[in-house]
Amino acid sequence: MPALQPLGRQRWWVAAERGEPDAANAGRTVQLLLVGDGARLWLVGSGPTPAFGAALACAVRWTLHRSVTDIVNTRAAPELAMGNGAFPGARLWALPDVARAMQARCGVCQARLKDQLGAAGASLQPAAIRAPTRPVGREGQTTGRLGPFDWLALPRSVPERTLVLRLRGADPLVLAQGLLWVGDVPELRGSRADLLLASWRALRDWAAGSPLLGEQGGFGHARDIDAHIDYLQALQAATEAALARGDLWGASPLDLPAWQPLPGYALRHPLNVQHLWLALEPTIFR
Repeated sequence: MPALQPLGRQRWWVAAERGEPDAANAGRTVQLLLVGDGARLWLVGSGPTPAFGAALACAVRWTLHRSVTDIVNTRAAPELAMGNGAFPGARLWALPDVARAMQARCGVCQARLKDQLGAAGASLQPAAIRAPTRPVGREGQTTGRLGPFDWLALPRSVPERTLVLRLRGADPLVLAQGLLWVGDVPELRGSRADLLLASWRALRDWAAGSPLLGEQGGFGHARDIDAHIDYLQALQAATEAALARGDLWGASPLDLPAWQPLPGYALRHPLNVQHLWLALEPTIFR
């Protein structure tokens, strides 16, 4: 069963593996948060598969002697939402734009994740998909309250946004799935650089010095957001310089030595280079 690590009164953290979903990690690549709020028990993200969701539900019952009442899907990503079906009695919450994206794409995303996981994804079946039906805020609303959380909607791309949650109370904690990889390079795929930079700056201001939980890597702080900003700006500068020289795709590795020691650099940086190159190339040669 997944381990529920206590974070203080009525808070538990489910850690994640670093890297991309694969057979070895069974897709457990997004950190989850569990919060008690009176009679309600909130789970942020349900995990990558119905099998994982069922194991998590069992761990909650075994450890806390209660069941999850509410699940929040912070973004349209199968590795944090395909476990929804294992909690049939829970309310499912998402931003309206995220809910629409999930309803439209869950089948395709599920099939892709199943290919990545191999045998570990055997429980990923179309009948097990459960998309959110409870809206977080009104259409276009950017901030508000939900249960024990304050929330902020930040864009990684257009039109979908990512929901950032801040636990209220004496010890605030900010959860920023899809925006923060503590001690590692960020994932740029599916993002637009200008929006992502603006969202990181908004997240840094909104967190106001509180500890952060991101996609992976445990707990972080504002300096980890600053490191992401520095990385993206350095990659933008290197990519723009290569395009201005007339370099062909693949002619230059566009290495960034300052970030090479990070654990996900070898896997994620080449994908980030490809993503940013394809995004910037039309603006250089138009």
